[in-house]
Formats: sequence, structure tokens, C-alpha cells
Amino acid sequence: MDEEENCIAIYFNISMPVMDFLTASHDAMLSHGVNLYAEIFVNAQGERLYSSFESQKIDLFASYFNNTAYNSFFFSCYPIQDITQIKEFGYFYDTPGSYSIEVNGGRETDKSRELLQMRMISKNPDKQIQSFYRTLQRNLKKISGLQKHTQKNYFYLPSPKIIIPANPHSKNTRDNWEDFNLSKIERDTVQG
Repeated sequence: MDEEENCIAIYFNISMPVMDFLTASHDAMLSHGVNLYAEIFVNAQGERLYSSFESQKIDLFASYFNNTAYNSFFFSCYPIQDITQIKEFGYFYDTPGSYSIEVNGGRETDKSRELLQMRMISKNPDKQIQSFYRTLQRNLKKISGLQKHTQKNYFYLPSPKIIIPANPHSKNTRDNWEDFNLSKIERDTVQG
């Protein structure tokens, strides 16, 4: 799908430092009445904790990406009265899914950077979240130095780091997420 001015991509992938991403997202969030939440695993049974983004605590929110329990985050304009309303496994697959954009990835180390992979959850999204997503994509594409990968479908800020897919920990590995993905990239390069 070609992303024109009035068209939004359902999936939008970008590689950039998460602090820059949060900063670039902030104005669009304010102007569209959208909130941001991080999803953190609490235990091995899959219980989750949700934390909302507050602009005064951007460093705290960004620190979640360095936590091994970090799973994903999401934008939502659904009127959540209390963060405890977000239910285990049900948030995206119920009514709130029409008001939300899921984002995976964002971890970064000295060696690698995970893609930020955004996805419009509903096929029939709320107009408010659609407008936000359109604005966010447009704003991100205007970042100075941003480039589009010639062979893969993602945008990136140049970096000497290896760009890897989001959420490699979901591939049922017990290895460190970065080591697992970098070794897979090395295997694919040797075989290719």
C-alpha cells in the first residue's frame, strides 16, 4: 500500500530511538486526545501490568523498553476511566480494539535496535484513532534524516546498529532476545 497524504498504512514500521519516537508522538497524542500505555509482564503465568504515559515522566516510560518484562505498548483513545479496566488478553479483541494502535518493539542496545512495528488493530477503526495514526505517520516521515529502506518496508534513522524485527522473544526462545536474533541474522547471512 502506498502511503499518500490522506491514506494511512495499517502496518507502519520505523527504526529510531524510542525517546525520539515518544517525543515525536507527543504533540499528535495531545491534539487527538490519545493516550499511550506500556504492557509489562508481571510473572511467568502471563499476568500483565499496564502503565500510562505521562509527558512529565517520559524518562520513566522510556525505561520500560530496557526491562526484560516489557512486552509492547499501545495508543488508545478509548475512554479508560482507570488503568485497571484493561483486561488480561481482552483489551485488543473487544470494543477498545477499534480505538487502539498496537506497537511492538523499541528495545535498543549497543549492538542492535528493534523496529517499532505499529498496527491498526481494527478493520473498522474509530475516526479519532484513524486521524491520530494518519498524523503520527505523517509527522514521523518528516523527521530530519529519516530514510526508507530500499528492499524492506520500513523507515529508519541511520545507525551503525543492526536493525532487528520487533518482539523476537515471542519466538519461544529462552535465549536473550538480542543474541537470539543476531545469531539468526548471522545464520541467514552465511546460508544466503
